[in-house]
Amino acid sequence: MANIKHAYSNWRQAPVRSAYQAATSRYVVGPFLIVLLVGIGVLALYYNRYMQIIDAGLRGDIFVRSSGIYAAPLNLQDGSPTRINLVMTHLKNIGYQERGTTENEKRGQFIVRGNSVEIYPGSETLIDGLRAYKNLKVSFGRDGSGIQSITDLGTNQRLDQAQIEPELISSVINQDREKRKIIDYKDLPQSLVNAIVVIEDRQFFEHPGINWRGILRALIRDYQVGSFREGGSSITQQLVKNFFLKPDKNLKRKLSEAYMSVLLEQRLSKQEIMAMYCNQIYLGQRGGFSINGFGQAARAYFGKDVSNLSLHESAMLAGIIRSPNYYSPYSNEERAKERRNLVIEKMAEATDISRSEADASKRLPLGITNKVGSVDASDAPYFIDYLMRQLESQYDENSQSLRSMRVYSTIDLELQRAAYQAVTKNMVEVEKLLARRKTGTAGLQAAMVALNPKTGEILAMVGGRDYAASQLNRATDAKRQPGSVFKPFVYGAALEQSTEVSSGQAITPATIFIDEPHTFEFDGRPYEPGNFGDKFEMRPMTVRDALVNSKNVITVEIAEKIGYQNVQRFAERAGLTRVQAYPSTALGVGEASPLQMAAAYTAFSNQGLRAAPFGIKRITTKDGVTVTESKIETREVMSPQIAYIMTSMMQDVINRGTGTRVRQMGFNGVAAGKTGSSRDGWFAGYTPNLVCVVWVGFDDNSDLGLTGGATAAPIWADFMIRALQLRPELGGDFIQPEEGIVTYDIDPATGALAQGDSPNVRHELFLRGTEPGGQPLPDSYNPDGGASPAEAKSNHPGRRPLQESPAKTARLPARSTQQ
Repeated sequence: MANIKHAYSNWRQAPVRSAYQAATSRYVVGPFLIVLLVGIGVLALYYNRYMQIIDAGLRGDIFVRSSGIYAAPLNLQDGSPTRINLVMTHLKNIGYQERGTTENEKRGQFIVRGNSVEIYPGSETLIDGLRAYKNLKVSFGRDGSGIQSITDLGTNQRLDQAQIEPELISSVINQDREKRKIIDYKDLPQSLVNAIVVIEDRQFFEHPGINWRGILRALIRDYQVGSFREGGSSITQQLVKNFFLKPDKNLKRKLSEAYMSVLLEQRLSKQEIMAMYCNQIYLGQRGGFSINGFGQAARAYFGKDVSNLSLHESAMLAGIIRSPNYYSPYSNEERAKERRNLVIEKMAEATDISRSEADASKRLPLGITNKVGSVDASDAPYFIDYLMRQLESQYDENSQSLRSMRVYSTIDLELQRAAYQAVTKNMVEVEKLLARRKTGTAGLQAAMVALNPKTGEILAMVGGRDYAASQLNRATDAKRQPGSVFKPFVYGAALEQSTEVSSGQAITPATIFIDEPHTFEFDGRPYEPGNFGDKFEMRPMTVRDALVNSKNVITVEIAEKIGYQNVQRFAERAGLTRVQAYPSTALGVGEASPLQMAAAYTAFSNQGLRAAPFGIKRITTKDGVTVTESKIETREVMSPQIAYIMTSMMQDVINRGTGTRVRQMGFNGVAAGKTGSSRDGWFAGYTPNLVCVVWVGFDDNSDLGLTGGATAAPIWADFMIRALQLRPELGGDFIQPEEGIVTYDIDPATGALAQGDSPNVRHELFLRGTEPGGQPLPDSYNPDGGASPAEAKSNHPGRRPLQESPAKTARLPARSTQQ
């Protein structure tokens, strides 16, 4: 009976419960469906938005192996003293691998067979669809020195010269001062992949983009400290955070990072994500540049290609990912070693390596190639800044077209290294000279520029002693008084004017002036220059000797005679600015940068033609299609005859004048040059194929108190010795023009033709039409332009040339005593 009542009761309550459940379902399921639909819509919305961000980033060509700024190719010449180890170093620097050790067809390869090297460029060395570099066989002498032959392996023909593709200076073209060497996954050694995974994301090759355990640990830690901090992110999340998103630290960015990581895993393979991560990750600082990517880090820390990293080197690089500056081996080697050993231990725990391998690797030193985090000389940082300014004037620095271009520069990295070393070594000696004078060295700086005088190509540029400490490029941006380095333009203008007057009034290298104090009247006021040290020889001397010994008063006298405006016009044709038509201009008071002065001196070296300097030779797309190509620009400054005579006079500056320090340093090549001593030290010199200008001084324009011969000339000599060893073709002989110059024997004491009883005889050069009377030497005679020091002691009386009234167009400058 009770069962019947219970069943009846349930039957009566069933409709009530059904109604209640139906109502409950409407209030629960409905909102749930709405939330679900909204969630799906939001996910769809952000899916489209994030996929657009990902697609835009992947289309951006930010990591294109062949994009960036390149140095000049390595030049090889049959018969040159180039050593095999220099060629091998270059091949390794540009990422070439021994043939058979890599599957990456983009990389160049080489084979060493005894004293020969076979070179096979990679697949990306194309310009306008053609292979830019040949397959070569280069044979050296028994000891590896001196190129004995160069053979084109494609045609089996012997070549007189050839080129090897250039080294990549910077793969990122922007103002962020980044260094990045692009690599592929195939380039990564397994030890590096294992080290990265074990210390950053052990489940990387298994998870769909999010390391849930890492996220949970990070959220607990964030909750405990009461703020959102980084930590626990997977490798994919780190890549998304650093490459696709802004560096905000909030929950929204964290959720965006997680969602985009899942989406990225759908778009790219694990290997592609790892390669992208390895190219993007920040790994420290070196000088003024940040080190980005493992390709660059392997080069910066260990001086090797990433594919050649050993186990302990891979562990160190992986270990500094967490905090590159904190674990930097430059700042704390012991801390970096502890972190490296931690990575090695974790690799052993993960059975990636054996216990014996781990123990052996932990005992090894870090092996950092450069213990100081200074800028590598090969970086050419000042030159890169110079190029960036030029590129920015043509392109938007953030444009994708610029980011994916190849910029082929003119810089020769071997010469660049030689320039940096010459400055570094010899500035130590300058500091010692100043210490003897009890002068401080704070702010003491130096700069150097080397040009090809035929083309204007910038071959080397040093803008300061330490780029990390100061990014001011003194080679291009610091304008200082060049002092006596300017004098050759006065003498060149005088020779030019001599062709427009009668022979008796012409100024020639044999014209006599007296080295004595003299007061000049200009603009109604007196101007009284002095020689360096206020020393006068109180005797007559030739124009040649006046330049050789850098006589100030005679130089001003010459400028006055020919007219200051003519000096101004001559200098301006050579590209010098701020040249005023007044007396002290003759002594180099107008300001100029080392680059301006080097470009001006190309006219002396290049038979009277000034070559406009440039640093970009060619710009192509990432596929090698030429966008723009620089053209050589020259203009006539003087005749080839005047350039040759001026060169002959400046050869004597080095051989027996104020520039003899160059010879004392061991430079024995054919060259011409001029010292300069204002408040700074200068030396400008050249061979037929290389112009180099060196400046030494203080940033605050304090008086250096030392001559250019004592400060700048040793740097110049040191560089030139190495430069001609590396590239002998930059030397050579100065070629006399076939016409327009005649040679006579003169008496340097009088400037007149030598007589039979003349105690000293000099072979002197004259422009045809300005020569003294008498029989010239045969045209085939090759003058040595030399004179013994005894000639300078002659005390024969002479006459002073007639003076002409100067133009009065400028105010009187201060007293000058330049050398």
